[in-house]
Amino acid sequence: MAGFDCDTLVVGGGVSGLAAALTLKNRGVDVRLLESRGYLGGAIRTVREEGYLLEFGPNSLMVRPEDAIDTVLADPELRARIVPASGLSKNRYVVKSGRLYPVPLSPWAFLRTPLLSWRGRRDILSEWKVPPRTGGPEETLSHFVRRRLGEEALDYFVDPFVKGVYASHPDLLSVEAAFPLLVRLEKEHGGLLRGAFKTFLKRRKRPSGSAPRGIFSFTGGMTDLVEAMGKRLGEDVGTNVDVIKYTRLEEGFRVALMYDETEYYMTSRRLILATSAPQAAELLEGDPDGPSSELKAIPYAPVTIAYAGFLREQVTHPLDGFGLLCPTAENRKVLGVIFSSTLFPGRAPEGKVLLTVFVGGMTGQKLAQSFDEDLERIVLRELTELLGVKGAPSFFRIHRWEKAIPQLILGHGETVRTIRKKLPSGLRLAGNYLDGISIARAFASGVRAAEELLSEDGGTPG
Repeated sequence: MAGFDCDTLVVGGGVSGLAAALTLKNRGVDVRLLESRGYLGGAIRTVREEGYLLEFGPNSLMVRPEDAIDTVLADPELRARIVPASGLSKNRYVVKSGRLYPVPLSPWAFLRTPLLSWRGRRDILSEWKVPPRTGGPEETLSHFVRRRLGEEALDYFVDPFVKGVYASHPDLLSVEAAFPLLVRLEKEHGGLLRGAFKTFLKRRKRPSGSAPRGIFSFTGGMTDLVEAMGKRLGEDVGTNVDVIKYTRLEEGFRVALMYDETEYYMTSRRLILATSAPQAAELLEGDPDGPSSELKAIPYAPVTIAYAGFLREQVTHPLDGFGLLCPTAENRKVLGVIFSSTLFPGRAPEGKVLLTVFVGGMTGQKLAQSFDEDLERIVLRELTELLGVKGAPSFFRIHRWEKAIPQLILGHGETVRTIRKKLPSGLRLAGNYLDGISIARAFASGVRAAEELLSEDGGTPG
């Protein structure tokens, strides 16, 4: 490793970059991580204002025992800070005709829910009769769900779920890329209902792992997770460092970076770019053989988040759930609302509630760009109509993500395969645009990038 500032340089301090750096450090590799922001975590950031706990990114986490991030959660200090979601979080509301209805969680509730007509129920219950697809072009999520479950399941179950996860529309997403489990259930079990039942039985027999089952967060918010990972890396992390370009050397890489308005250079034998797709595209722009054009082609949904605090008596709705989602068919101005102060304790001052409202997405890009005063007016009108809010909020804050969530559209799988094929030896990418947008999948992306680099050297640090 003579002549290099470090063996492996990781650019980007989000979950993927942290996972990559931790994986390498645990294998004895001399690794450095650089982050352009003044904090680690990327989209994960928790802020406290006027007694409210605001999540600028993900509000919670779900982990399976087989997920690589479960090893991080085994840390005793972090485990002690885990906070399971309220028992009310199992309740999810969907808007129909201006009213909120809970998603049915039992056979009896399914038979009675106003979200479906009898024809809609019949279509879902008849799913086991639908033969599995054996060929043909890649499907959108809309086409897949309509084929197997019918139009109403698409409109009032799947569409709002997509709003909450991808801030998108089922017409825009590839079912294979965005929801590979659905494709696997159909392929391996012949249908979704059969496959879901068999998967449920199988998972009940697995060991529980370090994380609790279901949804959880931490006493200090999601930032606790990031801080625990950053603590493990210690002095191997640098923040407020902008990486502006890289150059391939005969052996290794030379990276130009800006710190405190001064340009510096670092060399490393290996390099991981754990940034967003647009940022990776910019860094790879000067490489004629690199995947810059493919990275640029990955679209992102803009999302604006509004945080509204009220006295509890100002809100008519009991707020007895995770939150509400708005199907496209309802033509609402918001994507959904999380009942943050119900979901976890300590999210709002005593006697007050916190509502986290999401606006924009792929179907509301202009709304996401609204002026602050217009956006506040829109949000408060929606909260009044949907939750019976009365009067002005005692707290209101807006946070914007111009490029919030990568969209796994038709052809995404092939795009990712092309991107990976074009990478030179010693260089890997990591991020939620590659293998899935959840925290667990983003973490796994970083682990994969690190392990692929190690495998080039036969699994040794180098």
